[in-house]
This record gives sequence, structure tokens and C-alpha cells, in this order.
Amino acid sequence: MEENIKHKKFLICVLNWGIGHASRVIPIIHMLLKYGQTVYIASDGDALALLRREFPQLEYCELPPYNPIYQKGNSGMMRKILFQMPKFSAAIKQEHIMVERLVKEKRIDIVISDNRYGCYSNRVRSILITHQINIQMPKMYGFLEPFVNYYNWQQIKKFYRVWVPDYKDDRNLTGDLSVSNTVGRRYIGQLSRMQPLPEMDTKYDVMVLISGPEPQRTIFEDIMRSQLHNFHGTSLLVRGKPTGSDEIKTAGRLSEVDFLDTEELNVAIQQSALIISRSGYSTIMDLAKLGKNAIFVPTPGQTEQIYLAKQLQKRGICLYKDQEDFKLTKALSKIKLYSGFRAVKYDNDLLEDVLLKVLK
Repeated sequence: MEENIKHKKFLICVLNWGIGHASRVIPIIHMLLKYGQTVYIASDGDALALLRREFPQLEYCELPPYNPIYQKGNSGMMRKILFQMPKFSAAIKQEHIMVERLVKEKRIDIVISDNRYGCYSNRVRSILITHQINIQMPKMYGFLEPFVNYYNWQQIKKFYRVWVPDYKDDRNLTGDLSVSNTVGRRYIGQLSRMQPLPEMDTKYDVMVLISGPEPQRTIFEDIMRSQLHNFHGTSLLVRGKPTGSDEIKTAGRLSEVDFLDTEELNVAIQQSALIISRSGYSTIMDLAKLGKNAIFVPTPGQTEQIYLAKQLQKRGICLYKDQEDFKLTKALSKIKLYSGFRAVKYDNDLLEDVLLKVLK
């Protein structure tokens, strides 16, 4: 145990917008437990279910849901989100009240919030984890971008510190999303629960990771399943449902599973020659850690995912394809043009450094 480390109580609050925010706090929780800290977790929905599976010994609190609603088509997605802002604002106010109560009842010393803007306390230090300081708007709503980001920055400034899960150097993946002259921040290295394993034989030619909010999650799943049925190689479709079964069922060359825990998913990814997934930042960090190649299919209308996928394609790392016209055979014919994440080392000692400073 390091000298001068103090025992503290942490409240970890996680956004439930897909399960990526939950998966990327897992290494933070493990490290806090390694140093003997007390950890409470607050979230909702699938994110809460995932963290319960990973840390059944911890105490949990359910926060009010944001319940983002995505429409089936691509057009009007941003308008749909903007119309839901009053609902999101109400949830943010409610979660702030709950966090203040938890801080008092549990005698919390530090709050760490992954993208939940209401999860800060006026009583104790509160840290925000986000890779999206600058919000990308679609072209037709470009005139709103300064106003949206001004509002975003005002919310961020309620926190004592901002941690960006990325690097400043040539390993940087977030690009313009995390650049700001307005918001002070500290880069803590990319956060991934995955661990590189000794070389393993290829079991699946293609693995498909399904994630994200409905109805687009199910639309993506249906598209991929139908195309995998005609795929001549072996494949595994992971449905990304934390409340489901971890039994892998195989019919012919196609295998499916509702959910894999961290260790099982780690192995399955390394046994797969190619990954097809959303370009959520947490998934990107996992694949970067394991040095995999991928085809990214952003959630329609989700500008952050589109930006990340386009940037990785421009850098020659991974292929980007739209969901609307996705064709598996055409995408596979182009994958050799991209290097994948193999060439870069993603060791992360920055996270431990920053946590040790918090603990002293």
C-alpha cells in the first residue's frame, strides 16, 4: 500500500445511454478497491445491471432515468433529442437532489460522475469524466452549436475537476471532441476493462457487438443477424443485454449470446478476427487496448459516433459504414485497406497517478 493514502468513500455515478459509460468506469472501480477505498455506485437501467454483475458486493442506488428515445429513421434525430431536453433537465435536477442526499447519508468524500451532469455535490469534491467537451451538431443545426456548447460548458464548470479518458499524444482518439480553451481538463489515458491475452486461435471470423438505445439497438441487431445468416465464415453476435443469459447458442456458423461478462467478452474479442460494432467511444477504447481491427457502424443521428468513425477512417485505422446501406460483403472486401489498432501501445499509468493524488 502506498504511503499517505487516506481511506475515502466514493460515489460513482454513471450515465445509462448504452452500456459504454458503465464499462469504462470498471477499471476505476477496480483500482479504488485495490487501494482499499469504499465505493458506492449510482445509475439506472442496463448500465446499473452491468455494474451489478461486475461488482455484486457493492452497494447501489438507482438514479432517475433519462430514457432517451431514438426514432427509427435517420432524419429528424437531432430534433427528436432537442425536444427531449426538458425531460433530461428534469432528470438532472432530480439526480442532483439524490446525490446531495447520498453524500450526507453515506458521508461521501468524493463524487465521480461519468457524463451525469446533475451528479455533483456542493459539499464535497466532484469529478466529471467526459470525452465530449465539444458537442458536434449536424450541419443543418450548425447554427446552434455555439449555444449548445456554451450550455454544456456551464454544466461542466459545476464540477471540481474534469477527467478526459484519452491521451494528449499521438494515441489520442477523441480529436476535436475533447479540445477546449474554455474548460480545464486532465487527460487520464483511455479507460478499458479489457486486458491483452496471450495469442489465441481464431474462433470467429466476425464478431458483432450490439449496443445503444432503442429502437436503433434492435434495428442494428436485425440487420446484422440477417446478413450473418448468409455469411460463409463463423460469427458471434453479442446482443448487449445485461439482464439476459450468458449461454452462447450456435446454429450452423452463427453463434449468439445475450451478454458476456468482462472476462468472457475479453476472450471472445481476442478470438475474433474482425469486430463490427457501433463507434461508441468505450467500444473504441476496448478495441484499441486489444489491438483489433473493426468496421464501425454509428448509431444513426448520433453525431459523436459519426465523428469518431470518420476520424478513424481518415487515419486509415478502421472502416466506417452507415447503417442505412450496410452490406456485409462489401464492407469485408474493403477491410484490408485499414490497419486496425495493432500499431499503437495503450498502456495506462495516468489513471493510477491521478487516483493516487485524489487519495492523498
